[in-house]
Amino acid sequence: MGLFAKFLDCFNNFNPNTFRDLHHEDFIFLRETEMLTRDEHVEVISRVATKDDWNWHNVVTLLYEDDYVSLIRWEESGEVVTNTCFVKDGQCWRSVVNRVPK
Repeated sequence: MGLFAKFLDCFNNFNPNTFRDLHHEDFIFLRETEMLTRDEHVEVISRVATKDDWNWHNVVTLLYEDDYVSLIRWEESGEVVTNTCFVKDGQCWRSVVNRVPK
């Protein structure tokens, strides 16, 4: 099972520990204005993933995935969101997100 499929499986029945285990211990999340460690990222996503109206896992599209990188995209709040995840040891090691107005 690829990393993308593991993320979808995790979000279909969200568990913060499972989500954390999908990320390398040296994980860093980057976006336009911030950088988060693995624990910070897990905390943020755990808050969002438990909201009833959050449906990322139902609208995301896998654009490309191999043993080294996963590239996904979805639309949210009038923006096109692209996430590039660099893979190390089968886990997400670095994640860079870009948001562009649609």
